[in-house]
Amino acid sequence: MGEQSPFQSALADFTYDVASGGAIRHLTDLGYTAKQISETLSYPTPMKRIQEQMWKRLLETETILAQEPGSPREVSKFVREYDKYGRTSFRMVSETALQESRVCTLEIKAHVSEKKRLFELLQRKLSENGAKNSYAACDFGLLAADEPEKYRELLTALDERSREYVEGLPWERKLVYHRLNERMQEIVFRLLENDLWRGDCYFLVTGERIHL
Repeated sequence: MGEQSPFQSALADFTYDVASGGAIRHLTDLGYTAKQISETLSYPTPMKRIQEQMWKRLLETETILAQEPGSPREVSKFVREYDKYGRTSFRMVSETALQESRVCTLEIKAHVSEKKRLFELLQRKLSENGAKNSYAACDFGLLAADEPEKYRELLTALDERSREYVEGLPWERKLVYHRLNERMQEIVFRLLENDLWRGDCYFLVTGERIHL
């Protein structure tokens, strides 16, 4: 069969969104993995579409950031305008905004070999900032593409639940930043225990960046 026309493609997207889009977004918010979502949906949905919807939702909720936490980012909003007759219209404009915490400025260097001190430090910063304002840099997409053996070693170190989460997301081939929610805390600490984590953790309330 030939490729779908733009209309057919749009219709398929609409059908899937009506049938399962809301459920995927809801289950993503609850922390389900792509595999768990696939097993839960009543409407048959291709895994690729589930993963794309999950990634989009994680970006929408800022569970994942495409830019470094605290850096300037572009936001869009509607503004009300009036013509010379007083008629109202709305126009979307983009502007650059800073996240509330501003740019992280303090860098703390720690060595993975000092695990006990490092874990205590991270726990203290999580307590001070809250998971919502704490992020870890993730290079899973880069590793999967450029260093597949290291990526497989990393996955092997994770428990089944965490491995399923990492494998189920369509990580971009670049550095992204994942909120240090309960799941990502489990992943980061497990990898640190096995000397497999290198990267930065960001804490936006206190404006700190911990380099590992």
